[in-house]
This record gives sequence, structure tokens and C-alpha cells, in this order.
Amino acid sequence: MPEDRMILVKLNTNDYTPKEGVTPSLAAKYAKWLGEMGIDGVEVSCGSTHYSFMNMCRGDVPIDDFVKGLPWWKKPLGWLMMKTLEGKYDLEEGYNIYASKKIKPELKTIPLSVVGGLRRMEHMSEVIEKGYADLISMSRPFIREPFIVKKFKEGKADAVSCISCNKCLAAAANNMPVRCYHCKRL
Repeated sequence: MPEDRMILVKLNTNDYTPKEGVTPSLAAKYAKWLGEMGIDGVEVSCGSTHYSFMNMCRGDVPIDDFVKGLPWWKKPLGWLMMKTLEGKYDLEEGYNIYASKKIKPELKTIPLSVVGGLRRMEHMSEVIEKGYADLISMSRPFIREPFIVKKFKEGKADAVSCISCNKCLAAAANNMPVRCYHCKRL
């Protein structure tokens, strides 16, 4: 491994494909191998863009926003297909914690980061204190509140204001700027 740079790996821990694919147990095995190779850190996530993209970004399914960018002749089918996703991917805070609990022991001293719906500072602290992960990753919360970490440090917030409406992701799918479309920015 190069001494002059860090090697970090984002590891899928459950791809949710129709047949058994990547599972938390298999991901733990991969993490052990990665650790033996000398990587510098791992971030756990889940889902796949083809079979279960909403597992990667749980929360609301903004059907109209996702379908908006489709050609007119694909919109009816797109709308029907997206409608089947409604209510199936509600946000479960810390939805990758189960996998991180299996993977962390395999990494030993290699830092593990977990992403996946962590919204409350109290829960993030608990994950770190209990040793389920060493770092917390966030994505959508930073789209809404780029300075949320500063707010946490200053005691001005104890949770992110992102409600996981996923309108930011639908915007990206429609070649629109990535920003929070839920309501005015904070």
C-alpha cells in the first residue's frame, strides 16, 4: 500500500438482490480480508442501484419528482413502478448498524465508518461509545445543513433537520442541482 496516501473502502453490506448476494456476514469476511491487506479505513453502506436503490437512501419516495425526468411515454410505467416502493423504505435510524456490529470486530484497529440514516447526536454518540463504529458518515444531512457539525459542536443542535424526503436525490436524477428541495434552507 502507498505510504503517502490513505486507502479507504466503501463496503456494501447488503445488496438486497433477488437471490442472495452480499450479506452482513459475507461483508464481514471481506472486511477481514481488506484489513489483512492493510487498508486504512472502511465505510459500510447497503443497497444497489439496480435492485434496491431506496435501501441506500431510505425515507420518503418522491414519486412525482423521480418520474418528472422520464420521457412522456415512460412516465405512466415509471409512476406505477415507483408507487410500489411507497412505504417500503421508511427511514430506520442507523439502518447499517447491524452490519457494522458484525464488521467492526473483523477490522480490529482499522477505523470503521457507518452511514445510514443517523439523525440524532445522541444516537451517533451511542454508536461510537458502544464501539459499533469509529466514525459517523452523513450525506443528505449535509445537503440540507452544510454546517451541522459546527452546530453540534456549539450545542446549537442535537439532531439534523433533514427529514429524508429524498427530493435532493430525485433532483440529481433529473439533472437538477443537488440541494434541499423540502423547504427553505437553514
